[in-house]
Amino acid sequence: MFIYSAAGIGGGAVLTFLFFRRMDVFLILGPIGALYPAVMRSRIERKRKEKFLTQWKEAMDSLSVSLGAGYSVENALRQTEKDMEQRYGAEQMITREFNRMAHQIDMNMPAEKVMESFAVRSGLDEVRNFAEIFRIGKRSGADLVRMTAEAAEVIGSRVEVKEEIVTLMTGVRIEGNIMNIVPLAILAYINFTSPQFFEVMYQTLFGQMIMAAGMVCYLAICGYTIKLMDVEL
Repeated sequence: MFIYSAAGIGGGAVLTFLFFRRMDVFLILGPIGALYPAVMRSRIERKRKEKFLTQWKEAMDSLSVSLGAGYSVENALRQTEKDMEQRYGAEQMITREFNRMAHQIDMNMPAEKVMESFAVRSGLDEVRNFAEIFRIGKRSGADLVRMTAEAAEVIGSRVEVKEEIVTLMTGVRIEGNIMNIVPLAILAYINFTSPQFFEVMYQTLFGQMIMAAGMVCYLAICGYTIKLMDVEL
């Protein structure tokens, strides 16, 4: 979050220079820029889910293989934790979650309860669906290995489709970001190559009002663009 706050303050400094060239305005826009993480919370959460979804797909494959190899459910969860740590590292979300589940198993918490708790924390429909299938299979005494393998295949297909959509949306988001940067780049170019061109806009009340209106319109358009591209998959 600190990085996003710093980016917000830096963005406030850039806007202050390009639209006002006044320190007192920066003292207002700077603290507002520090709230940037709150404004971008939905995008940050979306990126977290996209990343976690990819990791969950790999975890599902590992869990299915472990169960198919004859591991008990509890040992399969522990083996999946080891696989995720080797693949992603100990500090990644998926590794920490399976570490937590392994600890809950060691505390004699039922495996289906462990999976349900994990599904709630993840906030992902794919995890919740699997937790429900896992609970039914565990309590009914059904072929959990087959059910897990089939669920992993179905959910894996859904994840792959979402990954393709995310890849397509990435190009659109890059184009949108470029479009948002272009007006500032033009304004910066004029300021540095012909600083006297905008002098009247910075030194007169009417000019400052026009620049303030221009900044508000620019921020509104940027916000609309971000909202338009912030698609929840």
